[in-house]
Amino acid sequence: MMKKIAKCLITLSLLLAVAGCSPSFTYNNLGWLSGFWIDDYVDLNNEQAEKFEHIVKTSRDWHRETQLPLYKHDLESLKLMLETDVNHAQLKQHFSQAKQHWQTLVDKLEPELIDLANALSYEQRVEFVAALQDKINEEYLEHQEKSAEQHKQERLDENLENYKEWFGTKLSAEQKALIESASNTRISTFLLWMQYKQKRLDALKSLFMQKTKPADFDQQLAVIINNRLAFMSDELIKADDKNLDDYVTLLLALKPTLTDKQRRNVREELDDLIDDVSDLMND
Repeated sequence: MMKKIAKCLITLSLLLAVAGCSPSFTYNNLGWLSGFWIDDYVDLNNEQAEKFEHIVKTSRDWHRETQLPLYKHDLESLKLMLETDVNHAQLKQHFSQAKQHWQTLVDKLEPELIDLANALSYEQRVEFVAALQDKINEEYLEHQEKSAEQHKQERLDENLENYKEWFGTKLSAEQKALIESASNTRISTFLLWMQYKQKRLDALKSLFMQKTKPADFDQQLAVIINNRLAFMSDELIKADDKNLDDYVTLLLALKPTLTDKQRRNVREELDDLIDDVSDLMND
């Protein structure tokens, strides 16, 4: 999870979907790369495609100028915190604050996405929500192919591999035990997140599948785009917070177990991420 959070500080989520490309290449070519995945959801005409490319380009330029410096600062702060006597509340606040960067991006994009949605025909809106429903259904069916025990084991294996990569050496018996205990007590939130996605999509379906757009179309769509909490259950919110608490507890428990070599490797991993952000800022 440490690696995922750190990488989320670097770039937009859509960057991570383009495998095999360097962060710099992907970031600087978002305009045309985005066309590859938008076609999976709706066929845009030339005017709409140009509008979408303009949104991506201007958002990237804004993101580079205003957001990447914040990401770099967050990573530098995290590096410092992990080397000092940080407490649970401070570390949790850091991660909670880092997650807010996504909301800042959504706030920025909201009016332009609403403008693009208004340019879609009824047929395109129907096509879009159908593609999103197919995606949710595929995720759910893929998840059902494995038992709860298999998912649990996969999560543990992934966690062990991630920490091994961060530490740069084999994990000690104590470190493995701490990671395994945290992994086993983590609340599985997949189904809760799927319920959230479906509830949000149902709201979008209700709006998009009206042949005549209602007078408050923009206002309804703004809530769907921007107000994630409106679609999250109390159970999901509590489970997500509990998992973050437990993650912070694990980091603090692992901290004194690190060898000098492992500490150096963690610093180097963070330095690499900081350098990646700096490169994106300066390209």
